[in-house]
Amino acid sequence: MTARGAAFLRTTAFRQTLLSAALFALSSFVTLGFVYAASAGMVLRRADSAINEEVVALDASFQAGGIRTVNRYILERTVGGGADYLYLLVHPTGRSLSGNLTYLPEVQPDDEGRVQFTYRRPAAGDSDGEDGKDDRTARGRIIELPSGYRLYVGLDVDEETRLISRMLNTILAASALALALGVATGIFVSRRFVRRLDRINTVARRVKAGDLQPRAPRNFTGDELDELSENFNNMLDRVEALMHRMRHTGDSIAHDLRTPLTRMRNRLDEALREDGDADTREQALERAVADTDELLGIFNAILSLSRLEAGESRASIQRLDPADIAADLAELYEPVCEDEGLAFNSEIQSGLSMLGDRGLLSQALANILDNAVKYTPTGEAVTLRLRETGGGRIEFSVTDTGPGIPAADRDRVTQRFVRLDNSRTQPGSGLGLSLVQAIVDVHNGEFELAEGPGVVSDGHGPGLRASLSFPKAPAEG
Repeated sequence: MTARGAAFLRTTAFRQTLLSAALFALSSFVTLGFVYAASAGMVLRRADSAINEEVVALDASFQAGGIRTVNRYILERTVGGGADYLYLLVHPTGRSLSGNLTYLPEVQPDDEGRVQFTYRRPAAGDSDGEDGKDDRTARGRIIELPSGYRLYVGLDVDEETRLISRMLNTILAASALALALGVATGIFVSRRFVRRLDRINTVARRVKAGDLQPRAPRNFTGDELDELSENFNNMLDRVEALMHRMRHTGDSIAHDLRTPLTRMRNRLDEALREDGDADTREQALERAVADTDELLGIFNAILSLSRLEAGESRASIQRLDPADIAADLAELYEPVCEDEGLAFNSEIQSGLSMLGDRGLLSQALANILDNAVKYTPTGEAVTLRLRETGGGRIEFSVTDTGPGIPAADRDRVTQRFVRLDNSRTQPGSGLGLSLVQAIVDVHNGEFELAEGPGVVSDGHGPGLRASLSFPKAPAEG
C-alpha cells in the first residue's frame, strides 16, 4: 500500500464512512434476521399444529378401538405411498407394525415429545429404503401408548427447511454485500470529501508560509465544506487587511509623530541655549510637555485600539439607558459649541435600553462630537440625536453643516492614522474614528458616515452625518 493510501485509511472521513457502513450492514442483518426468525418460526408452528391435529385423530382412534384401530388407521393413510404424514407404530418388542417409516429416529425428544431428524423415504415397492430418494428432513412427535406400544407421527418439512436455509444464506450474502457496497460507496464519497479538504489544507499551508493571496475553493452548494471555505476566506481577507494595516502602521506612526517630536526637540534646544532668559526656557519646557502629552495621547489611543480589537472590553458590557449617555454629552458639548460660535441642538428619545459599556460608548460619541466641533466653521450647527429606528435599532447620530467627507474617503477615514489633506493643519493623530469603529464592533453595531444637511450652493460644505446604530437589549425575564 502506498503512503498516500495509508494516510487516506487514517482519515476521519474514511473511519466515519467505515463505521457507517458497518452500522448499516448490522442493521440490515438484524432486520433480515428478524424476518428469517419470524418465517422459520411460522413454518415450524404450522407443522407442529398439523402434527398435533393428527395426534388428536389417532388418539380418538385408539380410544374407539384400541391398538388395532390405530394400526388400521395408519394402514389406510399410508397405502399407495400418498400420505402427507409420516407414521410408525412399534410393538413393545421393537418390531414395526405399520407406517411409512422403517425405524424411529435416534433423536432425543424435547419436553413435549417433538423430534426433528433426517430420514430416507422409500420409493414405491422399496421396503428397505436403500434405493429410495435422498435424505430428507422430518419433524414429528413420539407418543407412548399403553402396553408399551410407541407411535411416531410426523410431517416431511424438507422443502420448508431448504427454503429457510436458502433464506439464511441470502440474508448472510445480502449483509456481506451491503457492507461491501457501503465501504465502496463510502470510499468514493470520503475521497471526494478528503480531496476538497486537502485543497483547503493546501491553502492553509501556503498562508502559513507567508503567502496571503490564495483562497479556498468553493462549489457554492451551501454545504458544510462550502461554508467552511467561505468563513476561511473571510478570515484570510481579514488577516490580509490586518497585515496590510500593520505594514503601513509603522510609516503612519513615523509620519504623525515626526512633527511633535521635532517640535519638542527644537524647544528643548531652545531651553538649553545659554543666551535665553528664564521665561523663554520655561515657555519652551511647557511646550515640550504639551508635545509629550500629545505623544502619550497617541500611544494611549493605540493601546486602546489594541485592547478593543483583542476583545478585552466585552466583559464590561451590561444593560444601560442610552439616553443618559446622550444627555451627559449634550450637557458637556453645548458650552463648547457656544465658545466656538456654533449652534448646538439635541434630540434625545427616552425609554430605550441596550447592552453596552457606558465608558466606551461615551468615548465614541465624544470623538465624533470633537471632530464636528473641530471641522465645522463658525456660525454653523451641530446636532446630537438619539432615537429608535424603524428597524428596531438604537441609533446615535451627530450631524454638522461643515465641509463633510467625500464619499470615496468615508471608508478609509476609519482606518488607523488616516487623515485627509484638508485636516493636516488641525491637531490630531488620525485615530479618533478608528477608535469609534473598534468600539462599534465590540458592541456588534454599525458605524456609517453619510452626507449631512448642508447647502453647497451657498458656499458651505455638504456637512456630515455620523451614525452609530446598535441592537436593542432583549426583554428582561
